[in-house]
Parts: sequence; structure tokens; C-alpha cells
Amino acid sequence: MEDAATRRGPTTLFCIPHAGGSAAYYTRLGQCLPATVAFRPLELPGRGRRLREAPHTSMEALTQDLFHHIRPVAQTAPYALFGHSMGALLALQCAVRARESGVPLPRALFISAASAPGCQERPPIPPMASLSPRQLWESVVDMGGIPQDIAASDEFRRYLEPVLRADITALEDWLPAPMKPLPVPITVFRGHQDVITDDMARQWQRLTTKELRIRIFQGDHFYLRNHWETLADRIARACEAAA
Repeated sequence: MEDAATRRGPTTLFCIPHAGGSAAYYTRLGQCLPATVAFRPLELPGRGRRLREAPHTSMEALTQDLFHHIRPVAQTAPYALFGHSMGALLALQCAVRARESGVPLPRALFISAASAPGCQERPPIPPMASLSPRQLWESVVDMGGIPQDIAASDEFRRYLEPVLRADITALEDWLPAPMKPLPVPITVFRGHQDVITDDMARQWQRLTTKELRIRIFQGDHFYLRNHWETLADRIARACEAAA
């Protein structure tokens, strides 16, 4: 199998959204990336330009959907995967799917605000899929993903709640199988006020035979919104180093 890191040309960066998120969330990141990185945000069913499609409720279906869009590029050009929160776990699953399918692996895997599957240090999280609408939105606002004034909009909540519940169901029902480490360098980004600690971030070392880097930003679970330029720079540098 050809190694993506040996191929020439710009690296296509596939960006996978968080639970309830859409490709539009990464617009600012795309504006900050240099020409050496081809920006490719991925949209999941039920949101954005795929609004009319029913959202998936399993990690397997979400991974299959994403990999369908990644595979044509992965077979012909170098690429990297970036995911935030749930999107980080889906990025990992897409890299695993590439290995299983005999498709070239990504140059780099960028994990944002997520603990590794099976992380022993992560505290137990109460189930969210069965929360009442009020409790669900309180939890989302507390995490910093949506400003309170926007979350208070009835129209916005009617649009997003089915997608959010589908994504949360996929996460909470997921039972990841044991994974062999990937020969892909991993960079973990986290906010210093997030529940993801350095000890939890270091657990990603189990899933790579290459280098693990941990980068800390000021902020909470959604630290990204204040650090797009720095994040883009670190992603571009890591892609260059992997090439």
C-alpha cells in the first residue's frame, strides 16, 4: 500500500464537525490555511447543504458516509484528517477504515477536544440522549458550543435538536472495538479549561506508532473560536513535517 506521506502536492485537509455541528463551523479555519493545504470541510446528513437527509444514529453509518467522500482523494493525493470532539473520533474511524480498505493512510491525524476510545482517565458522563429539551440545551450552552441567546431561539432549536440527538445517540451507543495503532502522527489540541486533561490526551499514544504532539490553547471545549489562525498554522506545519 502506497504511503500518503510519499506523494507530492498540497495536502487535502478533511474537517469533520462536532456533534450537532456542520461544515460551516470551519469556515474561518479554511480562510487561515496556506495554499499548501487544500481545505475540505465535510458535511454530515441533516445539516447544511444536506439538510433534507435524515441524520445517522450510529458511528458506523457516520464513518461510512464520511469515508465515501474521503476515499476518492485518498486514492490519488495526500490528505489529513481533522475532527473536533465527536468529529475527532470519526476522523480516527475514517483512518482505521482506510487501513482496512487498503487505501493510503492520512499524512496526519488532528484530534481536537476528544479523549481516546477506552481512555481510563475520563470521568463517567451522564447519558444525554434521553435528556429533556431544556436539560439538553442547558448542557450544550454550558459546554460553550452555542451562545445562550442563539440557543434560546425556538426556530434554531427545532432545526438542530433532531441532529444533536442523533449524534449523541451515535456516540453513547458506540462500543469501539480494540484498535491496533496506526503509523500516522497524531496531534491533540485541547482547551486548558476543558475536561480533556493532558493525561487523557496522552492516551492517544496507544493509537499511533509515530509521534504524538499535544497542543494546549486558552479556552474551554470550544477553544477553536478564538484561535483559528494559530490552529491553522500548527496544522499546516504538521502536514509539512509529515510530508
